[in-house]
Amino acid sequence: MNGVQAVFNHMKKRNRIYHIFYMAMAAVFFAMIIWAAVKNRGQSPAALLSEGNVVFEDGWQMADGSEADMDHLHKMPSVQPYQEQSVTNTLPSDLGEGKSLCFRTKNINYRVYVDGALRYEPIMRESSVYNRSLGTRWSYVPLYAADAGASVEIRFQTVYGNARACIDHLTLGSAAGEIAGTFTGKTVAFATCLLLLFAGLLLIVADIPANLQKDKNHELLYLGLFAISIALWCLAETNLLQFYTDDSRVLQTLSCCSLMMIPIPMVLYLDAAFGFRRRWVKQALCVWSVAEFFLCVVLHFTGILDFHETLTLTHILLAVSAVLLLYTIVKNAFTARESNVRNIYKAIRTVGLVSICFATGIDIVRYYRAHNSDSAMFVRIGLLLFILCYGSASLERMVNAVKLGMQAEFVSQLAYRDGLTGVGNRTAFQEWLEELEGKKKEYPGIAIMMFDVNDLKYVNDHLGHQRGDDLIVGSADIIKSALEAVEGSCYRIGGDEFAGVLIGEKVEERCEKVLALFRDAMECYNAMPKQSIRISIAGGYAVYDKEQEDEKLVDVYQQADVRMYENKKQIKSAQIKPEDFYKGR
Repeated sequence: MNGVQAVFNHMKKRNRIYHIFYMAMAAVFFAMIIWAAVKNRGQSPAALLSEGNVVFEDGWQMADGSEADMDHLHKMPSVQPYQEQSVTNTLPSDLGEGKSLCFRTKNINYRVYVDGALRYEPIMRESSVYNRSLGTRWSYVPLYAADAGASVEIRFQTVYGNARACIDHLTLGSAAGEIAGTFTGKTVAFATCLLLLFAGLLLIVADIPANLQKDKNHELLYLGLFAISIALWCLAETNLLQFYTDDSRVLQTLSCCSLMMIPIPMVLYLDAAFGFRRRWVKQALCVWSVAEFFLCVVLHFTGILDFHETLTLTHILLAVSAVLLLYTIVKNAFTARESNVRNIYKAIRTVGLVSICFATGIDIVRYYRAHNSDSAMFVRIGLLLFILCYGSASLERMVNAVKLGMQAEFVSQLAYRDGLTGVGNRTAFQEWLEELEGKKKEYPGIAIMMFDVNDLKYVNDHLGHQRGDDLIVGSADIIKSALEAVEGSCYRIGGDEFAGVLIGEKVEERCEKVLALFRDAMECYNAMPKQSIRISIAGGYAVYDKEQEDEKLVDVYQQADVRMYENKKQIKSAQIKPEDFYKGR
C-alpha cells in the first residue's frame, strides 16, 4: 500500500513540474506577442482604408436658410412629423473619384439628391409588422469627380413627434474605410453581445441536468431567457446587424420587441433564486407584462401606435422590474438565513445583479437624453459582469445539486435494489403490491409468480458461500430474463426466494410462458460442460380474480407461494439429491 501511495505522490509531483513549465511557456509567449505588438504598432487596415476621409457635418442648411441641427432634427421648430423637409450642403471642389457620402439616419425616411437629381433612395419594404420609419440605417451614397462643388440635398420626413430623429456620422471619403472603422469601433460591443447570447444558451442547456432531480428549480432557464432577451436587444442597438441585411425595419422591430420579452424571465428568475414572500408580486408583474405585450401588438397592427411609439410603456415596466430586482437583492443581502451557497458566492451574485440593474437604468436615462452613442452600452457591460458573477457563483451550486441528485438516486437504488443480484428487493416488492392493491381494478389482469432456488443450503454448507452466491446470481439472471421477456418485474424477497409481478392483458398466458422460458434456460445452463453447480428452481403463480370482490393481492401472493411449494416437492422427488449430484465435484 505504501508503494502505491509513493507512486501516486511521484505522479502528482511530476504534474506540478509540468504545470510550472507550462506557465513559463505561456508567460514567454504572451511577452513576445505584447512586445511585437507595441514595437511594431502601425496603422490598422481600417485606418488605412479611411485615410483621407473628412468629416462633413458642418454647413448643412434647412430650406429656409437656417442652420440645420443634424443631431437633433426633431427639436427644430420647422421640422414637423410626416412633412417633407430638406437639408442641403455643397460638396468640396476637390472631391476626386471613389468618394461616398457616408452617414447614419435614425427614425426618418429619406432620399438623397445631387444637383437636383435623385442619387440614392433606400429600399422601403412594407409589412404590417414593421414600424413607420426605417429605424437606424447606415447609408453610403456614391459620388463622382464630376460632383465636385455640386449641391447635395437630403430630403427627409420625421415620423415621430417625441422621438430622436437625426442624420449623423456624416463623412466624405471611402465607404469601405467607414464600414471598416464602424466595425472596428464596435467589435468589443458586438463580441460582448454574441458572448451574452451564447452564455444564455449555455444556461438554458445547463438547466437540463440541474433539473433531473426530484426538486426542480428552473433558475438557470429563466436566467438564460433573460440573458438572451437582453442580448438580442443589445445586438440590434450596436447597429452592426444592418451590414448583414438591407431590411433595417425588421431590425427596428427586433429592438423594440426584445425589450418586451425581458420582464417575465427576470421576475421568474428572482422568484426561483430568492423567492417572493408575497406571491402576488410575481403574478402581478407577469400579468402586467403579458397585458402590455398584447396591448402593444393590438395598437401596432391597428395603426394607432407602432412598437416604437409604445416603448414608454415597456420602459415603465422595465423600470418597475429593475426596482423590484434591486429591492430583492438588497433584502436578500441583508437577511441572515441558512443557505447552501457560501456567503462569498452570494456576494458575487449580488454584485452581478446590481451591475445589470444600474446599467439598465443608466441606459434608459441616456436614451431619453438623446445621447448619440448606442443606447445599450452600459447594459452590455452590466450584463457581462452579471454573467461572470453569476457563473462563478452558481456553477458550484449546480454541480452540487447534480451530485446530490445522483447520491439521492444511488441511495434510492440501494433502498429498493438487492445488492447481490441487482433486481428489486423485498421492500420494493411489498410497496409495489400495496400500490397495486389500491388500483387493482384498473388493470385487465394481475398475476403474482413465486420462485424458490433449490439446494442453496447444501451449496453454502459444502461448497462455500461464494458458490452459493454464484447459484443465486445465476438463478436471478434466468428468472429476470424470463419475466422481462413478457414485461414482468422481478424481485428477490428472501435468501433463495424470488417473486414476479405481471400486469395487463393475458397475464395467465404470460405466466405459462415465463415458466417455459426459465425451465428451458435451466436445462441449457445445466447441460453446459464443466458446470460446478446446477440450477434448480421451483415456480408457481396465481392470478387475481376480479369477480371475487373480497380477494386481496396478499391472498393471490399466498396462493402463488403454495403452488410454488407444490412444484418444489415435485422437483425434489424427481431430481438427483444434491449430496449425490455434487459427490466428487
